[in-house]
Amino acid sequence: MYGPVWISTTLVFLATVLGNFAAYLSFEPSSTVTEWVYDINYVNWAAAIFYAYISLVPLGCYFLLQYLGVSLSLVQIWCLYGYSLFIFIPASFLLIIPTEILRWIVISLAGLASAFFVALNLQSHIMATSDKWTIPVVSSFIVQICLALLIKFFFFV
Repeated sequence: MYGPVWISTTLVFLATVLGNFAAYLSFEPSSTVTEWVYDINYVNWAAAIFYAYISLVPLGCYFLLQYLGVSLSLVQIWCLYGYSLFIFIPASFLLIIPTEILRWIVISLAGLASAFFVALNLQSHIMATSDKWTIPVVSSFIVQICLALLIKFFFFV
């Protein structure tokens, strides 16, 4: 269970530090605001977002699969979602570049890679035992894309 714990913890730290650093690089002094101020609340928000995501989304996926009659263990789903977050680690370093179009390209590619990773792995596990793969796979894809957008809008604006 390395993925769910340590990758999420790494993302909490990186989103906080690199999100503040990206804000610093993008800061332009004006007549009203002359100094840049870091936002320590990024730590709380990052911890809440990533730990809630890695706890609740796989749990919801597990219950949905149980409802549909698909047997996939909760630990497998937690690990799948945990390792799917890895791509956001190198993406976080690229997101500090203060060019908005580049940030959109990076977060889009990271989100799509993560979403396809989860969706294709879920599909292969589900199709081995059931033909009811559409709802869980599509919903997991959409949820991963929503996480990528949340990272972009909250930490790297």
